[in-house]
Amino acid sequence: MEFLGDIADSSADRNIVRLPPVLFQPIAADDVATVVAAVALAAPRNGIVEIAGPERAPFNEIVARYLKVVGDAREVVRDPEARYWGGRVEERSLVLLGEARLGHIGLDEWLRRSKTGV
Repeated sequence: MEFLGDIADSSADRNIVRLPPVLFQPIAADDVATVVAAVALAAPRNGIVEIAGPERAPFNEIVARYLKVVGDAREVVRDPEARYWGGRVEERSLVLLGEARLGHIGLDEWLRRSKTGV
């Protein structure tokens, strides 16, 4: 979630942020740290551990919620031709499809914590 501002900046054309109409499942850095620590202390798994945030929503809605809370007046627009860091993404490219460990910090809680510094 800490990269939402950078994502908006990378997708901006003046006062418009163009994002592809895909699902997005961001995770807070605190949740990433918790999962990494748990995996590091667990028995070797000999595999990949997938992680994601607890909620999934359209990319444009998540970024628009973030911008609103931080007082950024840019308009967020769904654009099927928009790219994510230069690459084309499909509807479910940015969400987990199989077994995963989900974080516990939702976007609203993260935004509240970020705004208040708690």
